[in-house]
Amino acid sequence: MGLKDLANEVLSKFDPKNDDPNAGGFDNLPDGEYDVTLAKAEHKIFEKSGWECLSFENEVTVGEMSGRKEFINMSFDQSSTPEFVLNKNIKLVAKLAAVIGLTLTDEDWEDETTMAQAFQDGIGSQYVLKVTSSPNKKDPTKPYRNFDFIAYDDEADNPNEQYPDISDEDLPY
Repeated sequence: MGLKDLANEVLSKFDPKNDDPNAGGFDNLPDGEYDVTLAKAEHKIFEKSGWECLSFENEVTVGEMSGRKEFINMSFDQSSTPEFVLNKNIKLVAKLAAVIGLTLTDEDWEDETTMAQAFQDGIGSQYVLKVTSSPNKKDPTKPYRNFDFIAYDDEADNPNEQYPDISDEDLPY
């Protein structure tokens, strides 16, 4: 598709006099299960708000949504995060670690920076990300996003393992 075709497609749904050019394009993944890879784990501090979180970047590897990313940001600020959310976030971190075969130590749980560092060995790990939404009574236009991480039962179930391992000795050059 050339630039002209792309522009026609994008502009057919955009009113330049009234629409925000920065809106859209950042839609979350719809509810469902996705084969993903852990693309990044980092401690983020948002400049404007100062909000801190542990962030996991999950990239869809196969299917119609291939290449799309889901960012899961979790706060551990005990002064502003409700206890049930803190508990859920801790369980999510532990679940992801278990799914990718990472053993977290007491030192890893020190803060968001040490947790992000602990997950560096898991970058590139593959698993299934399950996304579900639940109603938000305070703001129905923004449902709560719920996540679960599911390990592949068997390496044969991993759709990204369809290619054989080839060593340097097997290459003809």
